[in-house]
Amino acid sequence: MYDFETLVGELLQSKPELGRDEVLRRIEDKKRTVGAGYLTDQGALFLVAGELGVSLRRDDASSDLTINDLYIGANDVTVVARVLAIYPVATFDKKDGGKGKYQRLALFDGKNSVRFTVWEEGLEQVERLGLQVDRAVRIANAYVKQGLDGKPNLNLGKRGRLELLNDEKALAKLPSISAVARKLPSLTKEERFVALECVVSSEPRYSEFVRSDGSAGSLFQFGVAQDGGKETRVVVWSPVARPELKRGQKVRITNVRARRSNSGDYEIHGDAGSIITVGPPAERSELRVAATSSSQSAKVVLGVGKDGRVKFIEIGKGVKEPAQGDIVGVAPDETREERLFCRSKDSLQVVEDESFPGLEQLATKLREVKEEDAQIMVEVIALSHGSVDDVKLRDGTTVKKGELVIGDDTGEIKLVAWRDFASRVSGIQPGERLRLVGVVPKSTKMGGWVLQLSNLSVVERLRGPS
Repeated sequence: MYDFETLVGELLQSKPELGRDEVLRRIEDKKRTVGAGYLTDQGALFLVAGELGVSLRRDDASSDLTINDLYIGANDVTVVARVLAIYPVATFDKKDGGKGKYQRLALFDGKNSVRFTVWEEGLEQVERLGLQVDRAVRIANAYVKQGLDGKPNLNLGKRGRLELLNDEKALAKLPSISAVARKLPSLTKEERFVALECVVSSEPRYSEFVRSDGSAGSLFQFGVAQDGGKETRVVVWSPVARPELKRGQKVRITNVRARRSNSGDYEIHGDAGSIITVGPPAERSELRVAATSSSQSAKVVLGVGKDGRVKFIEIGKGVKEPAQGDIVGVAPDETREERLFCRSKDSLQVVEDESFPGLEQLATKLREVKEEDAQIMVEVIALSHGSVDDVKLRDGTTVKKGELVIGDDTGEIKLVAWRDFASRVSGIQPGERLRLVGVVPKSTKMGGWVLQLSNLSVVERLRGPS
């Protein structure tokens, strides 16, 4: 996230009397003083600069375009994105006679999606790469034309190149389908979804029909719900696959949209590019208790799983509160918007598991911060003073914003806290070791990442400045 040589040059511009060798010596001294596991060379450089009264800036430049950058008429563009849908190869009538081939895909980058059409010669590239849904790709020398819906449509022609994306820095900007999948919301408008997670509430039906033009069509339909809520009808037109579904199964449906039916109810509609994935049945999960917090009405336990994800567990009065470091088995009575609700005694119990990693091993390294809105825990060192400033928003209102640069032995990142939470970073000094539980990664407009505090995040100060 930071270019080391650029930062060294920045420091030497402010302090030319030091010289490069002296800066490097101070960096090594700082790393020895603080100890292993907390600092990269860049992180140590931040502390050295802070002691000298120099504030270093970030370098978030990127040469790849995002989907949001695309506009009708653009040529020779290079875009990075993930594959959302792959449609069957289709044919078209050429102007000079004969048949041509093309294949339509859908791409997404976490926030936006776009149709992507591969023509003729490009089809060999799709087949050779063995593209699959959720795979990250780079499309070079592409062009943008207006689609039938009036929106930009990305195209790959003779000069275009399609390749798998393996660059970690670029991959960090592209959240996976798992990271952006949503629980089935209360549908109130027509909108598109990358993926929806829901529970089958009625078994499927498959039927075939003949369209007005004489062509054959088919549809696959079933009911879904979320947390025992109202049933919503799912309709997949011309499905490529029809999985066997049973009531109570968890499913993920990708590349779908909400549509209003003739009856006025909203339905979920998919097509040949939609995929229905059947999930495993819910099981008791184990978590290591990292901290406790409080909502307006209940005590909240912050537990970390073996995957490094933090879960917020709201416990009822009849549930004994576990201690920090305890391992708990959780079978929630209810799950709602990433929060687990344990109201019965059997829903949360302290268990013994000697193989379960400790809190230090469960912490996410900063170089692994790649999925937006994932709740994680990090153990870091403060690289700057915690500051709180007034920030004016676009609507003219002024709010508090707290900022703190933090680092570990894999990289550096900025911690941000808004409004009432801004004061949580106030008073933190460079060199302090911190455990941040339940912080949320957010991508920036420049393609970088920040960590953001939420209302239930916990900032634990492990030790004073070194």
